[in-house]
Amino acid sequence: MTVLELTNDLLDSWDRQARIVASVAQLVTEETRKALPSPDGWPLDKQLAHIHQVRRHWLSDFDPNRASKLGRTFTDGWDTPIDDLAAIKSHLNDSAAAVRVAVSDAIIHGSIGKGAYENPVLFLQHMVWHEGWHVGLILTGLRLAGKETTEDWEESHIWGLWRTEE
Repeated sequence: MTVLELTNDLLDSWDRQARIVASVAQLVTEETRKALPSPDGWPLDKQLAHIHQVRRHWLSDFDPNRASKLGRTFTDGWDTPIDDLAAIKSHLNDSAAAVRVAVSDAIIHGSIGKGAYENPVLFLQHMVWHEGWHVGLILTGLRLAGKETTEDWEESHIWGLWRTEE
């Protein structure tokens, strides 16, 4: 396997993760945005806003120029999500694309980030792990709000994106 093939596979895994997050985000509606995954958990809109803000935050170390072009999903740092749920979802798409390009550039051009993530692979792995955690919380919140996803939905929007068998 060549470095280019490995890079493409790595970026493909990010694209799959980003599609999962976008699909789960579409399940969060005005009706369910304040649903909680636990009595002391964050509302679902805050979960989504946080995913974007974490991408933006760590990208600011890894690729500050690219991060500076991303919108904000909180009105006050990290606590209160913006009111516009559609904008939060749009920002998620923007930050997914920014992370992809930053990692691709770092691998292809041999550049390294700064701060906590000098290795683009470790940076991307952190993003995938972090987002998987929040996707689970969002799905739990939806379930507790009476909006549980079906097995068919999960197969086509989550698990089927990772499997390659026929």
